[in-house]
Amino acid sequence: MLEIIFAILSFVGAQIIFSRTALGENLTPWKSVGLSILIISFSIILFSALGSTYYLIVIVPTIICSVMVSSRYRDYLMGLQAKRARWKESRKGVNDSL
Repeated sequence: MLEIIFAILSFVGAQIIFSRTALGENLTPWKSVGLSILIISFSIILFSALGSTYYLIVIVPTIICSVMVSSRYRDYLMGLQAKRARWKESRKGVNDSL
């Protein structure tokens, strides 16, 4: 039960942190995936070193990293969509002048 409560709290907290602050804003989606792999690998090593009894050592970083990667990917796609819209507007202006 404690794991579920901490999982929900970490998910909500990570959503707030990555959507409301500039934390991780300079990371590309690929850099956030690489950083997540490092963090999750470290948590698995720590989990094994402590005798495999504290599941939260793996659960919480995994949830936080998944939120980080998904928010970076969402921001990346939103940026691409904005660039595409600006490009279409500029193309529309060029076609209207011909």
